[in-house]
Amino acid sequence: MTSTQLVWQADVRDPVIGRLRREFPSIPTDAVERCVRDVRLRARHLGVDLTPRLVEAVAREHLMSMIKSEPPSGRRPEPLPGE
Repeated sequence: MTSTQLVWQADVRDPVIGRLRREFPSIPTDAVERCVRDVRLRARHLGVDLTPRLVEAVAREHLMSMIKSEPPSGRRPEPLPGE
């Protein structure tokens, strides 16, 4: 099975995961799936019935925070004169 077929298959099973995978290609697929699953489980644990749209919004915020918290690309700051 090709990667395109796998993406299509995931999109058919869960459109929320499919949309978020396309929106966040730099995050591994399993991390996106785990994020969506965790949002649903936390809501269920709290007794909240979330719509797919709300699940997607909460998961998107979490995935965005993952991207924004990545460290810089390995560049080291220039040393100050005298150091």
